[in-house]
Amino acid sequence: MMFDPKAIMVAAAFLASKIEDATVNVHDLVKGTEEMQALVSAPDIIVAELHLLCGVDKDLMCHHPYKTVLAYTEDLRTYLKSERGRKAVMSTSVPGESSSRTPVIVSGEDLRPMHDNARLIVEDICVSDVPLMYTPGQIGLAAMLVANEDLKKKRDENAEKEKVEASTSYVKIDLSSYVKYRFEGRSEKEHALLKIQMNELMAMLGELKDGKYGCGNHGIDMGALKVVHKKLKKCRRWGDISGKDENKKKKKKKRKAESG
Repeated sequence: MMFDPKAIMVAAAFLASKIEDATVNVHDLVKGTEEMQALVSAPDIIVAELHLLCGVDKDLMCHHPYKTVLAYTEDLRTYLKSERGRKAVMSTSVPGESSSRTPVIVSGEDLRPMHDNARLIVEDICVSDVPLMYTPGQIGLAAMLVANEDLKKKRDENAEKEKVEASTSYVKIDLSSYVKYRFEGRSEKEHALLKIQMNELMAMLGELKDGKYGCGNHGIDMGALKVVHKKLKKCRRWGDISGKDENKKKKKKKRKAESG
């Protein structure tokens, strides 16, 4: 291990504060790590920041699923206004009844619950291993699909509990129709691959609340974290060449002093 992950993590937060023009004092970060019983000194943070900048080749553009969710929401709103898109909107009045395909005008506010729910899912994704396995575009689309399915289930459950009258109705959106439209220029093989990827990714997102795939927002095992912390302590200075040189110099001085 060339660099201490803890130092890199704190350096990333320090660098991010500079980029967002909300610079955090490095000593505040040191105090924070001390309170978490994972002390990282100010010099270590500064050195790690330089290594981090070199590692990303000074490219500070961050691609994440939040922008993807917003872009898909805006594109979906435009699509649902079209003649083809109106067919993807289903009006449901009573739980259990078949959805009607009568034309329903969907506004931006109608998509807000889906957008907000998808962002909450992305918050769990960003502190898991999922971004290492899939692209921001794939993650954003899968988050929208999962959010839409969750909303359908919640609305049906609430309607059954509260015994909603037949006069009240809500809107369901068939996102599979939108996905076909968005990627209609692709081949059948690419469509089949996309479907497989989305099904796999949606299943993974459903398991994040159980703490799977390293999700840091749910089911944190402090015992396992302490074990990792101990291992990191042992390998912290493996890649520290300057530290090794200093140790060699100290040993040489000791030998000279003993021989003298």
